[in-house]
Amino acid sequence: MNNRETFLSLIFDNELERVEVAEMLCVDRDQVDRWLAAVGSRNHEDIPDMAVELLRLKLKLAGASSGD
Repeated sequence: MNNRETFLSLIFDNELERVEVAEMLCVDRDQVDRWLAAVGSRNHEDIPDMAVELLRLKLKLAGASSGD
């Protein structure tokens, strides 16, 4: 899976809103929108590895703290 597929999977599997993702990654909501823009669009930016890894880590920690 590439970063885009992984990022989308994390968002959908955890039923996250874009604003929640932005807060978790300490970025603007607009940045999340640019990462999720269609690949051919002029607003699209590639999702950095750190964003995927940080989201994965924070979700894992959130699951551990909630007793999952």
